[in-house]
Order: sequence, then C-alpha cells, then structure tokens
Amino acid sequence: MKRLLIVLALILSFASLTSAQNAKYKQAMTKARVQLDSAQTAEQFLAAANAFARIGGAEKGEWLPAYYESYSQVMAAFQLLQSEHAKGSEALNAAQSALDRAASLKGDESELGVLKAYLIMGRVSENPMTNGQTMTPQFFETLTKAGEANPDNPRVPLLQAIYTMNMPEFFGGGVEKARPIFEKAKTLFASAEKPADELAPSWGRETYAYFAKALDLK
Repeated sequence: MKRLLIVLALILSFASLTSAQNAKYKQAMTKARVQLDSAQTAEQFLAAANAFARIGGAEKGEWLPAYYESYSQVMAAFQLLQSEHAKGSEALNAAQSALDRAASLKGDESELGVLKAYLIMGRVSENPMTNGQTMTPQFFETLTKAGEANPDNPRVPLLQAIYTMNMPEFFGGGVEKARPIFEKAKTLFASAEKPADELAPSWGRETYAYFAKALDLK
C-alpha cells in the first residue's frame, strides 16, 4: 500500500510539472505571437524571429516555434530585399533553416507547405531574372500539395492570388486572373473555424483585406 501511494505521488508530481511546463510554453508563445502580430519593420520581425528561436531552443519537440521563426524571417526578408539585399538573403537562409527544423518535427503538412511557398516567393524576389522562371513551377506545385493536405486552408489561395497577380499577363498572370483566386481565399477565410490550438497559424486575413481594398473586391 505504501509503495502504491509513493507511485501515485510521483505520477501526480510529474503531471503537475508537465502542466506547468505546458503553461509556460503557451505563455511564451502567446507573448511572441503578439510581438509578431504587431511587427511592421524588418528589425521588429527579426526580433520576433529571435523570440521564437529562444522558445524553440527550450522546447525542442515543438514545431510551431520553428514555424513562426521561419515566417518572421520571411517577413523581414521581403523588406530587407528592398534596401539591404544581402541581409534579405541572410534572412531567407535563416527562414529555410527554421522551416527545415519545423518539418523535421512533423508539423502540419499544409501550413508548412504554404510557408515553403512563401519562402519560394522570397527567393524569386531575391533574384527575379534568375529564379522567376525556374521557381515559379515549384511555387505552384508546393501550394497544390498544401491545398491537397488541407483544402480549407485559406492561405493557399491567398498566396496563389498574390503570385498570379504579379505574373506577366502573357504568362497567365495579372489582376483579372487573380480575382477569382482572391475570391476563393475570401470564402475560405469567412468559413474558417477557430483552430483547436490557439497557437496554430491563422495569419493572412489582414493581407487579404489589403488586396481586397486595393483591387475593389466585393
């Protein structure tokens, strides 16, 4: 009986410790998410990336810190490529490294695919003349797989629409080609249910709203 009580005490102690660790992880992630959501400059996105990297270093079995680290680096890269090209390339390299870590931890296939496509967009922006022709098929193939993994993921058509809009019309791009894809993104955002995991990726609504206003989408 005494041995049983000791075992039960150890189990309860372990459960309490695990619960405390989970709470600490969620608290840190929520704080970093707020930092990311409020970021506007490259420096602020890089600061968010560093915050997620620190969390990932402490929670090596979790894929979301690496995912958000990668996403933050991609967002920083798009800005840096306009002014400090070399630093933009460094951010893309860091994004790839973080994305590889997230993938190794068996993260959500659809969300990782979308982020991979976003990173490809960054590579095209890095060197449009060289990478545009070779990476465009890879971009659409990656998003197709992400859509197959989760047909309800609104970030899939969102990125498809943005990329299509910026493609030359003679390559099948342009605003009019992108409009119905934006409409699909709108429909999926409207019907998207709140994720069971509050830390799960949910970005894209503000980006869609920006383009909807710019293109006068109804």
